[in-house]
Amino acid sequence: MTYAETAALTASYEFQSRVIAASTEQALIFVNDSRPEFKEPAEAIIVSSSAALPFVNLVAGQPGMTEASTDGDILAALQAVWPKYGAALLQ
Repeated sequence: MTYAETAALTASYEFQSRVIAASTEQALIFVNDSRPEFKEPAEAIIVSSSAALPFVNLVAGQPGMTEASTDGDILAALQAVWPKYGAALLQ
């Protein structure tokens, strides 16, 4: 995937909405997690869905991600980047 393709994917309203929906769903699960790198982003997303926006870029940058990716693909990519993003927030 090229940088231009990744940029186009992040600009897609439908893709953004799908990643934010998946992030919100995961936030409702991870908010009770004892690991700070999972809990921190979850709490932020529950307070404001705009806190899920960084996940759009992170998920779009995962290998093989396209507009046609399934919800399962998006969820797997989101779960892969969640703890890395959470750990970065704690720095």
